[in-house]
Amino acid sequence: MKTSTLSLLALAFASTGLTSLTAMAQQRDDDLQRGETVLERRRPEVEQLGIRAGSFRFLPRVEAGATYDSNVFATENDRKHDYIWTVQPRLDIRSDFSAHALNFTASADVGRYSDYSSENYTDYTVQADGRYDVTKSGAVDGQLYHRRRHEGRGDIDSLSGYAEPVKYTESGGEVGYTQRFNRLRARLSGTAQYSEYDDVGIRGGGVALQGDRDRWQYGTTARVGYEFIEGYEAFVQGTYSWTRHRRDRDFNGVKRDSDGYEVVGGIASELTSLITGEFYAGYLARNYDDSRLEDFGGLALGGRINWSVTQLTTVTGSLSRQIRETTSSLGLGTASSYERTILAVGVDHELLRTLLLNGRAQYRRDDFNGNNRKDNIATLGAGATYQFSRNLYLTGGYTYEKRDSNVSGLDYSDNLVYLRLGAQM
Repeated sequence: MKTSTLSLLALAFASTGLTSLTAMAQQRDDDLQRGETVLERRRPEVEQLGIRAGSFRFLPRVEAGATYDSNVFATENDRKHDYIWTVQPRLDIRSDFSAHALNFTASADVGRYSDYSSENYTDYTVQADGRYDVTKSGAVDGQLYHRRRHEGRGDIDSLSGYAEPVKYTESGGEVGYTQRFNRLRARLSGTAQYSEYDDVGIRGGGVALQGDRDRWQYGTTARVGYEFIEGYEAFVQGTYSWTRHRRDRDFNGVKRDSDGYEVVGGIASELTSLITGEFYAGYLARNYDDSRLEDFGGLALGGRINWSVTQLTTVTGSLSRQIRETTSSLGLGTASSYERTILAVGVDHELLRTLLLNGRAQYRRDDFNGNNRKDNIATLGAGATYQFSRNLYLTGGYTYEKRDSNVSGLDYSDNLVYLRLGAQM
């Protein structure tokens, strides 16, 4: 994905027409509910109805259009631009039970380049999720998914010598149980995911094998929260995770299996009916089986906030810090992993009942463990969606992304402009 940071756009959207539009908002019957954003609020006159079949609603949708990419291969020099023709079908099936829930989703993202057909992609996702209400205060929930993806040219593990993007699949699921005891809420969950990578051709001939990247990732999380004041919950959360690769060692003879844990404490709050959020901090560690790979231990940090500035404008913010797998040394020696820190802010504004505006800014820092590579990625985007009717809409936008790296040749900037027509039932 290609991304940026200036909050000027966010401030501009947030302040546009607040005085005149607030009075209009106060007269609406469908005011924002607690914790709800402008995008999530119901718009009965234009919302998707779908097709009802018993206790389920079928919600089909498709978008088709074009994207202009100013730097297809995410290179510092000798940039190539192209137009990408895209089709994005999606089907959601939602249950409407008095208790419990069962949902299905199938979606695809197909892109075809006008000039550089090597970059063509067909991504898809199939997913099922559900909830079983054991009691009024306790429920089991679960999710199963399978998805096909490709790595963007600006991805950390994508090498410039590859003849095409690396394609991979992810299959997995999660199961959890949540129980409330008066002001006390507890949750226990477990996850498992298998990732499998396809081999990729090399420019000039040959094949780059990717089989040593295939791996299982497991995790289990326990969380206990206590609502000490109405709307304020203090919580502690612990996660233990482990990664096991299909091959005992990668093609360089390095054993990349690892184990890690995260212990955090934080507060989830509803400061007002229009401001909700969560913040946590703690300790994060990752230990590798191979002594040549550098272990990690340090600050765990994260949070999010939703602020409905008015009934027509929502500001969202998020902060996260994670440890991620890498298998690419990029000529810098053996990197065990990298720390990814992300700070993001977004603004959604309802200019008209049928016209939604959005702005996004993001700063991301990738700091590699085991070598001195550091990347700073900034992303700035803006977009709009206009609803012609309940069944037809137009969406478009612009995204700018820039990467600054301390490694020569890895800098790039990119501009993406897209326009898609959508239809739904």
